Amino acid sequence: MKATGIAAFVESLSPGMGPEEGFRFGEPTVEVTGVLVCWMATVEAIETAAAGDCNLVVCHEELTFPYEFRDPNAVSRLWWRPNVRRLSLLGSHGITVYRAHGMLDRYAILDDFGHQLGLPEPVVKEGYIRIFEVEPLPVRQLAERVKERTGLAHVRVTGDLDRVVHRIGAPWGGLGLSLNTSFMQSLLAHDPDVFIAGEADDYGMRFAIDADVPLIETSHATSENPGLEHFARDLKQQFPELKVLFYANPPPWTTV
Repeated sequence: MKATGIAAFVESLSPGMGPEEGFRFGEPTVEVTGVLVCWMATVEAIETAAAGDCNLVVCHEELTFPYEFRDPNAVSRLWWRPNVRRLSLLGSHGITVYRAHGMLDRYAILDDFGHQLGLPEPVVKEGYIRIFEVEPLPVRQLAERVKERTGLAHVRVTGDLDRVVHRIGAPWGGLGLSLNTSFMQSLLAHDPDVFIAGEADDYGMRFAIDADVPLIETSHATSENPGLEHFARDLKQQFPELKVLFYANPPPWTTV
């Protein structure tokens, strides 16, 4: 099985490949010894692939920094230290990298975030919009449920912890970030009274605060790992003779 065959399977799962997707490093026609599926091809993820004899990484996020896949001058930034470390490891181990972003969002990631949280079927399901309704409960109790379901020791929360909520909007992945506040605004059109987000930054949180909607943050990778693991299982089912590993990128921080 060549890497192009794995790519063709990924592309068959979606209506179309976006401009940010495709092969990012290495030889697309390489014979695949194993595939590692991950959220981001970090140094640790690449080392895990090498240790597992996987010469193809299918990742969800961009391989190099900064995230400017349309920038014709991006190659001039490949000397940045994180890029050098990642690319050097990939080259030394002969690993090819394929990015599947929007394709896997549509295939599994978006809906598996709700499943991970134990939420019922959404009452609004339009494009990337998901709105869920649950029995009314205080925000602090909902945050505890989120911690239990995700395995996180801590979550960040904005707003009144004692407010009773029941209608959840889900800006999963990076859709709670400042550059995606337009998506949060589109959720507000469906009257959620709380957000459960993937990653949120200071601007995104202040958007939620001034919209008077509490926000519970899980982390970008935490919210997307379940859908990527789902894809890894389906990849193995499609190619049972192929070694398929899943690497769950952990949150990048600890708390002290």
